[in-house]
Amino acid sequence: MLALAAKGIAYEPKRLNNSKREQKSLAFLAINPRGRVPVLVDGQIAVRETNAILAYLEAAYPKPPLFGSSPVQTAAIWEIVSEADERLRTPIGNVTRPIFRGRAAEMAADIEKAIEPVHEELNRIENRLIEHSYLVGDAPTAADLVVYPALMQLMRGATRDGAEALNLEVIPLNQTYPNMAAWAERIEKIPAYDRAYPPHWR
Repeated sequence: MLALAAKGIAYEPKRLNNSKREQKSLAFLAINPRGRVPVLVDGQIAVRETNAILAYLEAAYPKPPLFGSSPVQTAAIWEIVSEADERLRTPIGNVTRPIFRGRAAEMAADIEKAIEPVHEELNRIENRLIEHSYLVGDAPTAADLVVYPALMQLMRGATRDGAEALNLEVIPLNQTYPNMAAWAERIEKIPAYDRAYPPHWR
């Protein structure tokens, strides 16, 4: 939904309750047989998976652009978007999943080992933000919109009960990664950001 907010596209959000397995309901499986989110429904078209949704929105609603204004920018953005799962989402999930499941104390050693590759990637991002306001250039792009939610997942995990005893070294963000903290504040000033912000992130 951040991409819709960044492009100024009107939309009606529909959030599923995972605890009730709504993503496995017959109604949702008719839209996405894999039972996964996110899904964008635009008229008669259903687009599944984050990267496909970003590509669709860019083609269907090209202004403002989310994939840069030059071939070099487009390539840099796609590089970050393409690497996000392997380099960021999956490693962060390895850290936060046991915390969200209330197993922080039980799996402390595994979590503290799992945070190491996360810090490697966060340092790369921190350095990218030395010269620019956003990950690629000086306007929000798809790169920012895939990295920001992953960072917020990490921040939520780091503030959960039990996480304070772990050696995560990610909060407060303005001390651990000041460039990323300032960048996150800029993302949060995108018009309609508040509406796009999921309630369970608060």
